[in-house]
Amino acid sequence: MDEEDFAARQRGEDAARWFARLKTVPVSQGTLNDFFVWHRDPDNAKAFEDAERLWSMAATVGERPAILRAIEQAEARTQSRRRAPRTPRALAVFAIGCAGLLLVFAGISALSTKGETFSTSRGEQRMIALADGSRLNLNFETAVRVNYTAEARQLELRSGEAVFQVAHNRARPFTVNAGGVTVTATGTRFDVALRAKTIFVTLIEGSVLVRAADGRTIRLSPGEQWRSSAGAATLERVNAEAVTAWTQGRIIFDNAPLADAVAEINRHRGRQIVLGTPQLGTRRISGSFEAGDSESFADAVSALLPVEQTFDKAGRIRLSAWSSTQKENNQSR
Repeated sequence: MDEEDFAARQRGEDAARWFARLKTVPVSQGTLNDFFVWHRDPDNAKAFEDAERLWSMAATVGERPAILRAIEQAEARTQSRRRAPRTPRALAVFAIGCAGLLLVFAGISALSTKGETFSTSRGEQRMIALADGSRLNLNFETAVRVNYTAEARQLELRSGEAVFQVAHNRARPFTVNAGGVTVTATGTRFDVALRAKTIFVTLIEGSVLVRAADGRTIRLSPGEQWRSSAGAATLERVNAEAVTAWTQGRIIFDNAPLADAVAEINRHRGRQIVLGTPQLGTRRISGSFEAGDSESFADAVSALLPVEQTFDKAGRIRLSAWSSTQKENNQSR
């Protein structure tokens, strides 16, 4: 095995380990920081994307626990071999019979995408493979209208959130309209979300042109998020992996206000959470959590912040600031 093959194999193994590690509950801020440092290397980012993509494809086959067992068995078989294949080991681990997966993946969407609407309900996510090779990942309660012609690829995000992976074709522009905002791309990957009256556009890779409802335009660079609310637009750097963690069934917060984190947790299935002390909403929280596991999120918040958990009559988790007695007890320990 030459040096280049060894490096590729090592990156693949690291990507597999990081992917598995980020699916544990919870993940500490220190672990997240280490991952972000590792992920800044473009080769590492590509290896992680390969692992992520194959997991997303595998998720369409059936229950994820069954998939995980197949992954473990494949990894055990790989480790038992004396000589590793030239293909990075992580790809072999996550493939789980790639030919079969591709057959399933190819059947996710119809080949005709003229005037079709794809949607999801509460707690449902879908991956749509379009006729030109582009892919859509739909989050919960999302609706996307797709209209392909010979000259253009036009989509409308009517509600929810979606990741768009665009097949390169300069002759047929790919546009997404969301609430009067138009995003144009030729070959790239980006996330668009409609939440209440706020529109979010996050660029993961490539380049997109965003045209606001008032006609103003801006070109985004990877890692930038443009948002528009009540006629005002802002642009900031964000962690794209955190924004799109929902595609792997996870929610990642990187120094997010607690109020925003609670709102995001409540968008998923699971016990609802309320803030009994509104002033807590400005406190910051970081971590990685399984979507729908609101109990683990509440436990983490209680461990990191001066917060106590109770349950209200509706069965919701209530997070409130410590009482003066609790403060004295904790300070005396």
